[in-house]
Amino acid sequence: MDFLTETLEAIDCEVERVEYRDPAGVLKVNLIGRKGPDTGKRGLALLGHIDTVPAIGWSMDPFEARIADGKMYGRGSCDMKGSVACMIEAASRYATSNLGAPLYVVITADEEVGYFGASAVAEKSEMFKKHGFPQYGVVGEPTELHAVYAHKGAVRFTVTAHGRAAHSSTGAGDNANLKLIPFLAEMRDIYHELTNDTQYFNDEFTPPFTDWNITISDGECAANITSPLSVCSINYRPMPGDDSQVWIDRARDSAERHGLVFHLYIDAPPVRTPPDAEIIQAALKITGETEPTTVAYSTDAAVFSQHMETVIIGPGSILQAHTVDEWMALDQFPQGVSIFSQFVERFCVA
Repeated sequence: MDFLTETLEAIDCEVERVEYRDPAGVLKVNLIGRKGPDTGKRGLALLGHIDTVPAIGWSMDPFEARIADGKMYGRGSCDMKGSVACMIEAASRYATSNLGAPLYVVITADEEVGYFGASAVAEKSEMFKKHGFPQYGVVGEPTELHAVYAHKGAVRFTVTAHGRAAHSSTGAGDNANLKLIPFLAEMRDIYHELTNDTQYFNDEFTPPFTDWNITISDGECAANITSPLSVCSINYRPMPGDDSQVWIDRARDSAERHGLVFHLYIDAPPVRTPPDAEIIQAALKITGETEPTTVAYSTDAAVFSQHMETVIIGPGSILQAHTVDEWMALDQFPQGVSIFSQFVERFCVA
């Protein structure tokens, strides 16, 4: 973020650093670069993040860009440092004197773990308090430069059972895994309900049903020890129109009935910008497409769409995001710069 602060200042952006501490107490930084006049117009924001998922099992250094075979390899090349680079390049091509409305480049942290950076920007930015949020936002997640008008939300919670460790032969232990089993059976029922009952389907999405993914961990407790701790984690992706609170409450009630500890740590809503909205129609004109699409994953638009009209469109393919030896095709970079520049032309240029 220090490097990007200097980079944004070098292209004549006024830069605000929005700092916060994450749930582990680690200092994190978001950046807002702004150029353009104070005309009262709210303008356009190019929205990206530079945090990444971990890099495990790579065949190369994941944090050093490598170019080979028409691709740029590196963790974040696709999701989504490559897109942020395209945004900065697009912004560099416009002098303040050429802009009739402000242009923002917003770069967040912690998108991958719960949109904490975007939430900090929305809550704390003095720049947005002074000028108001931009009217339009382009979230540059990898969509292969297709216009996306809607995506699913992200709800994540844990349910924890506490037991007591002992040698399993003694009968003196208290197995936390056994305490989870009745809860897990009820979560399995919810999974089958959401993935089989068509009243909960939304045909705008592929797949048309929501995600209720269940994982469990007792810390790889040895087979001859009664597990002292067992944690169930659930990832739920509500779709537009869903009442997510119904399912959250149902899981919480189940946990409490079985004497377990419930902890909700992400509750990001789904996003749906009407296909006839100005930003979506502009995206279709820019790309030459006739219909926008949807995606099953979630983005910082979960936060920013509450403050501006958003479209999700960016270079690279989601099939490369989060993968070992992640890459983005080199031809996506100039195409991404072109697409972002056309949004600037439409919404900011005098």
